[in-house]
Amino acid sequence: MPELPEVEILKEELKAHVLGRKVCTLTVPPGKEGDCPVSRWKSAVKGATIVDVQRRGKMLLLHLDSGFSLIIHLMMVGQVLLSSLCDGEPNDVRLVLDFGDDALAVGQVHLKFLHLVPTSELNELPELSRLGIDPLSEEFSAPRLGELASGRRGKIKSLLLDQGFLAGIGNTYADEILFDARIAPVRSASSLTEKEIGRLHDSIVGILWRGLELGGSSEMAFLHLDGSKGHFQEQLRVKGRKEEPCFVCGTPIERMSLGGRGTYFCPSCQS
Repeated sequence: MPELPEVEILKEELKAHVLGRKVCTLTVPPGKEGDCPVSRWKSAVKGATIVDVQRRGKMLLLHLDSGFSLIIHLMMVGQVLLSSLCDGEPNDVRLVLDFGDDALAVGQVHLKFLHLVPTSELNELPELSRLGIDPLSEEFSAPRLGELASGRRGKIKSLLLDQGFLAGIGNTYADEILFDARIAPVRSASSLTEKEIGRLHDSIVGILWRGLELGGSSEMAFLHLDGSKGHFQEQLRVKGRKEEPCFVCGTPIERMSLGGRGTYFCPSCQS
């Protein structure tokens, strides 16, 4: 699933390549409409110019000068490709923004995970209003993390995946963060000491930035706008490494199911 680093990368690429461009037409391939009010979307988008691109958690927001914003949640395997940068297009194209000389295609994600809403009403949308603090924002500090975790009895891995707690972290980065912080995924958030909270904060920020520097993780379907892959998956230290030796201590990496999610950890390094 594209997580914070992957969506941040797409945001910056979209700002570089589609900001200020006018949408000639919006197209939904036949048979892909579902419950989407295609005619209303077309009238709101046709002739509109993209005036800003933002990220909130794992969602992309394209703001139009028509007063509407297109919100894209790529879910597990969604892709966004720009035809002028890439030879192909996503599998199972669901939405196309045509700029005339090239087009932005969104594929492999159901239209119910895309929203076109008045920009003035964005903060009323439940998918956005419930989001927690962004871990790459200036507001996110070790003391703030300690405040958020205080009194929370849930397991720390599950809490990291809670988008109302921190916005943008998913399964892959959570495992890598907890390994880096030397914290077992089954620990309750309230049991963490001040020192451990400090380590966790540093690992959250450090691992997310590492993901950005390596172009994101393409262990599943993530691609850049030009169709190229990221490289973070090449440096995973626990994710997908069941029974392989820990890079730090040599102990075999273990896998467990936690909250329905596959969770990888070192039983020796993480306590």
